[in-house]
Amino acid sequence: MSTIKRVGIDLDGTVADYMAGAIPLLQEHYGLVPDFTKSSYTIEGVFGLTKETRPEGMREFLYEELHLFRQLPKLEEDTEQLTVRLKQDGVKVYFITARSGSHSIREDTLIWLDNNGFQYDDVFHVEHKAEFCKKGRIHVMCEDEVGQILDLQKSRIDTVIRNQPWNVDLPKDPHHLERKRGRQVRVNNWQETYNAIKEYLA
Repeated sequence: MSTIKRVGIDLDGTVADYMAGAIPLLQEHYGLVPDFTKSSYTIEGVFGLTKETRPEGMREFLYEELHLFRQLPKLEEDTEQLTVRLKQDGVKVYFITARSGSHSIREDTLIWLDNNGFQYDDVFHVEHKAEFCKKGRIHVMCEDEVGQILDLQKSRIDTVIRNQPWNVDLPKDPHHLERKRGRQVRVNNWQETYNAIKEYLA
């Protein structure tokens, strides 16, 4: 009997476009003006906010009142096909996100996935994805966030890195240390992600 293959997929920055969804809402409700000339990839950076100038409860308002996670744009128009193809191949698909696990955010996350045609076996809200992947026997993780990627590599979890401006400076592997760690490959779209996953699972 063949071993069940398990794949983890991050949400924001991997299949969902967090910034494209958050920026218009902050403009509308707070009158904030984004500065796209800055090399910043956080809400605070784009709007030039600090802890002192950031509106109180801004993120909670975005998530709990405006239901941002229910209405985010997809990173690609047909990115849900990644999960459709994997499920057709008999792969267990889990969305693993560092989003807060509040009832509202969990509900909005499920609504977004279902409304956009994603196919999956379960959704997990966890802070430390590498630790979760080891315990859950996840064979491959798709991720964009630098800290998570580095932890996944150290934990010997094969990682498919969705190219984003904030992860371009990840350390290279000139001495092939990945032989003792989790392998990594960079991708630019869901088709490349699918091919990379299939290669790792082979």
